[in-house]
Amino acid sequence: MDTPLQRTRREKVLFILVIQAIIIGLVFVFLQFSTSNSLKASIEDEKVALAQAEALLQQRLDYQANAPIYREKAARYMQMMPKQPQEEEILRIIMLIGEEYDLRVQEVRFDARVARPESGFVQMPMLIIVEGSYSGLIQMLDQLQWGGRAFRVDQVKISLSGAAPSGIRATLTASVFYRTVN
Repeated sequence: MDTPLQRTRREKVLFILVIQAIIIGLVFVFLQFSTSNSLKASIEDEKVALAQAEALLQQRLDYQANAPIYREKAARYMQMMPKQPQEEEILRIIMLIGEEYDLRVQEVRFDARVARPESGFVQMPMLIIVEGSYSGLIQMLDQLQWGGRAFRVDQVKISLSGAAPSGIRATLTASVFYRTVN
């Protein structure tokens, strides 16, 4: 038979073992919970990455489906930016547009060219001064914008012209482009 001392010692050992088992169990539960949360976060990250990949794939499929349209636009833009500067042609176009809309072209001056090698084109800044009617100026700007050459008007300064009572004088700061690559 066990003595009361041995029994209390066994109960103490058993009690300590039970407490240790509970603590170990709680540690395992905490570890499982942490791992579960980590896995849930990983799953959410993967879902976001999957959604981004699907969006990118859809975008590329759209590009592929619209490739003929993009090729046509690229060809049109290539025509709008010839391989040579063609300053004489630009001057001729400006003079013809001015004549067509009753504008007197007072000055056309090309400034220093700005090469854009990363984009494959050269920008030719220019200054154009015309006198005439406001409606003629608007039509000229429209013609320049939608004409056959890549032409960008950066600024228009308008003042009254002394030549006619209803006339204006417009100073256009613009750029025309030509390409350096095929």
